[in-house]
Amino acid sequence: MRVTVTLMPTALAAAVITAAVAGGFAQRISGLGFALIAAPSLALAAGPREGVALANLLAMVVALTVFATSARNFDTAKARVLVPAGLVGVVPGTIAFWLLPAGPLQITVGAVTGLGLAAVAVARRVRAAPRPITTAAAGFASGITTAVAGAGGPALTIYAVATDWSQPQFAATAQVSYATQAAAALAIKSVPPIPGAWLGAAIAAALGGVTAAHLLAHRINAVHARRAAISIAAVATALTVIHGILA
Repeated sequence: MRVTVTLMPTALAAAVITAAVAGGFAQRISGLGFALIAAPSLALAAGPREGVALANLLAMVVALTVFATSARNFDTAKARVLVPAGLVGVVPGTIAFWLLPAGPLQITVGAVTGLGLAAVAVARRVRAAPRPITTAAAGFASGITTAVAGAGGPALTIYAVATDWSQPQFAATAQVSYATQAAAALAIKSVPPIPGAWLGAAIAAALGGVTAAHLLAHRINAVHARRAAISIAAVATALTVIHGILA
C-alpha cells in the first residue's frame, strides 16, 4: 500500500525529513545533486506525484541557499541561454508528469535518477563545444527531468564536464537554473498536500543538512562522501523502480 499523509503521517514525516537532511548534506559535501538523493526516496515515501513535487520544493530551497554563498561566480552569459531553455523544458516535463499513471511515473523517477548516477560516472568521457545550441539543449533536458522526476542535475552535469565549464561558475549558475525550473514546475503542479508543520520541518531539515555539511566539510573526505551518496542514491533508485513495477 502506498504511504500517504492520511494513512501514516508519522512514518511519512520521518522519511521526508531523513531524505531532506541526507540530500542537503550530500549536496554540500560531495557536489552530488540534491535531487538524486532525495527524489527517489521521496517518491517511495509519499508516492510519485507528491514525492516529485516535494523534491522540486526542497531542491529550490537548497539551490537558493547554495547560490547565496556562491553568487560571485555566477556566469551571466550562460544563464541567459540556460535558464530560459530550462523553463521551456518544464512544459513537456509537466505534461508527462500528469499523463503518466502512478506506477510508470515512479519507474520514470527511478530511471531518470539512475541515468543521472550513470552520467556522473561517464561524464568525463564526453566532450562538446560550449555553443549556445549545446547550452540550450542541456537546459531544455534539465527542465524536462526536473518537472517529470524532480532531478534536473544530470543534463547540466554532463554539459559542464563535457564543455570544461569552470566548477565555481557551474556550481553558482546551475543553482539558479534548478531554482527557476523547480519554481515553474511547482507553479503548475502546486505545493504537495503535506501539513504546513511537516512542510516547514522538511525545509528546515534540508537547510540543516546543508549547514551541517558546511560546518563539517573540513573533517570529511569528499571522495568517500561522494561514494556514500552514490550508494544511497543507487539503493533508493532501485527500490523506486521495483516499487513502480510492482504497483
